[in-house]
Amino acid sequence: MSDHGCYGLCQACGTTHTLGAANARYHALQLMAEFEALQRLDFLTDAASANPKLAFDYLFQLERGHMFGVLECRDAEGKTVVLRAFSSLYGGVRNIPGWVGSLLAENHYQDLVLPAQALIKQDTAALAQVEDADRRAEIFAQRKRRSQELFAVLPDLYLLHNFSGQCRSVREVYPNERAMPGGVGECCAPKLLCHAAQAGLTPVDLAEFYWGGLSGNKRSGEFYPSCEERCRPILGFVLCGLDD
Repeated sequence: MSDHGCYGLCQACGTTHTLGAANARYHALQLMAEFEALQRLDFLTDAASANPKLAFDYLFQLERGHMFGVLECRDAEGKTVVLRAFSSLYGGVRNIPGWVGSLLAENHYQDLVLPAQALIKQDTAALAQVEDADRRAEIFAQRKRRSQELFAVLPDLYLLHNFSGQCRSVREVYPNERAMPGGVGECCAPKLLCHAAQAGLTPVDLAEFYWGGLSGNKRSGEFYPSCEERCRPILGFVLCGLDD
């Protein structure tokens, strides 16, 4: 399976669905060349109006790289459409023109995630200022509880669309909820494929690569398969129907 751009076992139909990398690697190499030239993500914006948060400066500091993905598709007329996505947030920014956006709806992010994160950050700041052991333990427990409460609802809010016309939440699709790590649905492959399914596009191939400073075993400019813990358990469902 290592030659495939992504794959996963669909629990509903019992089939392991696959999508190769093939020509998507060519498009990914073009994207890397663009990265080298522009040094930023907001490629549709002129240099004078570019957002400093979207520059690449910080990617090569410490271990701050990102995964990026490219999906080659065909539209209803058979024309090639190339989609691009980045994992998680970039510089605290979720959605950038020209890039496939998050699977988490904007209203959920604004009304639920941001307020909860603000409270968690307040607790973190308080821990740095409080010296009393009992009070620190109380704040620590409160921060942990808030984090757990937020994590508990997120799997219901990330919606996955497949090529059979189905839509299910991450909680419904992930095969073992107790083993589910954080960040499921924030990787490139599910973002790209779900967008294609909703847009009526047919995926042809997909490639993902790392860009930034050395992080673990990841090197900038190298291709990597979709991650085992977050992506493969849900990609079987997302790819379902594409074979048809």
